[in-house]
Amino acid sequence: MEFKSYKDDAWYDVRIETESNGDSGGNGRRLRVKFSGFADEHDEVVDGKDLKSFKDVDFLRCRFRPMSVQLQDTECSQVHKGLSVCAAHSAYPDDRRFYDAVVDGVVRNEHRFENGEEQCTCSFILSWKHGPYYGSLSEQALENICRIQPPLAVDKLDPLLASFLNSARKTVQATGFFDSGARSQRLKQETKLARSTSIHLKGDDVDIGGVPHMIIIDNLEKGISPLTIMEFIHHHLSFPCQAFVSPSRVLESYARGAILLHSKRNFDKLSAFLENPDHIIISSRGRPWLMTEKTPVHDTHMALIETFRLTSQNVQQTRRTGTCNELKVVISGTKDYSTAKQLKDLFERFANHIYKLHQRLVVEEGRILQLPDEV
Repeated sequence: MEFKSYKDDAWYDVRIETESNGDSGGNGRRLRVKFSGFADEHDEVVDGKDLKSFKDVDFLRCRFRPMSVQLQDTECSQVHKGLSVCAAHSAYPDDRRFYDAVVDGVVRNEHRFENGEEQCTCSFILSWKHGPYYGSLSEQALENICRIQPPLAVDKLDPLLASFLNSARKTVQATGFFDSGARSQRLKQETKLARSTSIHLKGDDVDIGGVPHMIIIDNLEKGISPLTIMEFIHHHLSFPCQAFVSPSRVLESYARGAILLHSKRNFDKLSAFLENPDHIIISSRGRPWLMTEKTPVHDTHMALIETFRLTSQNVQQTRRTGTCNELKVVISGTKDYSTAKQLKDLFERFANHIYKLHQRLVVEEGRILQLPDEV
């Protein structure tokens, strides 16, 4: 599997080991990440006792993924604008490091053949999504580009990693995370801290400079896990977030969720990603996402966030397994995109109709309440 290093934010092939941290209580294990081809002195260690919330555990999991696969010359046609890839960038001749990027453009050239083997001569313009080249463009050959593999389901994770994460979650639960009073107090403290300082967490941009921001997503697949949403966003945009999913009514065919970001820059990047007309996010069953609201989080939103937290935990504990937890991006010009666009437009008309009904309800309630008392 691959791991995104805390030290330089690059992806490396790794293996893991667990060891005791000498703590007889709580999570008494450490996760040691060993980098293929590097000496032990380059190991990175995560101590279980430093994972103090479910968010910490989820962020750690998002740093692991299946090993990216080198694209072959015959697969050149599968690389298109908007595709997320993992590519090598060399600052020095002997220093190749891999970072995530999105294909910004493709310059197609006629392939040549040497000794009967096809060789791609095309050029690919990449926009780097993280690391020291974040936001810049560079030209790369196919030989430097790898295909990112979809995140693994919980039951497909490396057994050592799954055991460590599960132990960490149990420790978080045992230390009182589920106590509503403690959670509410902690949320207020985190919000106060967010407004008074800028925070930097191990290479991920969480510089708030003000207040957190929230995005509301409608038309989610019923049964989707908040973790699936967080992994999907990290997979495509390479930054962490918090996600919550609210339970649906029995007659509703969809779910509603919220994404909380502690960085205005990441908020803007996610908004642009969700609003990009060149692609649509859909579930494996074809249900398209619809962003219905985005707003800074003020005190008036705290009750809403707390409600999402509580209900989202219930969803995650009782979620179904299966294809409902898979997400993908469909690109403009494809059949899947055409179908998704029709479904998205249909739901948007439905959402607008509901909004107008709410407006009418408010007006009718006002009329009734203003009626004179009957004698």
